[in-house]
Amino acid sequence: MASVFNALAGSLEKALAERNELMQQVIAVQDDERRHLARELHDEFGQCLAAIGAVAATAIVTAREQCPSLMSECQSIARTTDHMMQVLRCALLKLRPPEVEEIGLVASLEGLVAGWNARSGERTRFFIDVSGEIDRLPKDFAASLYRIAQEAITNAAKHACASRVMLRLRMQECADAGPPARVELAIDDDGKGGSDFSGTSGLGLLGMRERIKALGGGLSIEALHPNGLGLRAQIPVPSTAMRSSETMDAA
Repeated sequence: MASVFNALAGSLEKALAERNELMQQVIAVQDDERRHLARELHDEFGQCLAAIGAVAATAIVTAREQCPSLMSECQSIARTTDHMMQVLRCALLKLRPPEVEEIGLVASLEGLVAGWNARSGERTRFFIDVSGEIDRLPKDFAASLYRIAQEAITNAAKHACASRVMLRLRMQECADAGPPARVELAIDDDGKGGSDFSGTSGLGLLGMRERIKALGGGLSIEALHPNGLGLRAQIPVPSTAMRSSETMDAA
């Protein structure tokens, strides 16, 4: 019986490893599709909006000089074009965020938080607290962390009706005889979601769970007191990344 249980445990471990590898491949394909869609929107839709904006600006000048009665319509076209351009920029940022490998994860997250602060005005304030050697993480791992944080902040901004959202990212170094290094990601808000959140629905939450699980981590969600919601993710750092980091330090 012991040999049978050991065989079953080995088969289960192999199946889980294959499932995680497949999930990582699916996520990589999704990211490639997002980048392709972002390029198409920028090159086609963005260029068309820019052309409409230029024509509207010319029409405003012409209407002011020759047909003042058309001024309001021309200005309305220009305002609508500007609004669509802003929506497009937000969509492009979600589809293709700043290249983490170029500016680093910390700078990318700071830009994400600053962008939400600029868009939300005074309704919701976003804050970030980072500790540890975050920018030493491998670029693929860091890109996944960015996507997880991006989705968590987006959910809080859209659904929590919160006045405050806090993102915390901490690198827990490994000791010689202790647990492996891990990254702890926490997003807390003071919104209304804590009392009636089921934790089982939502494409955003599903995407976060898939990414975190593919990285070998876990996600927990808890209601905060007196109100609000807290997301907690603990994700192990790839051992190869830690070995390469130690090699660099030694050099």
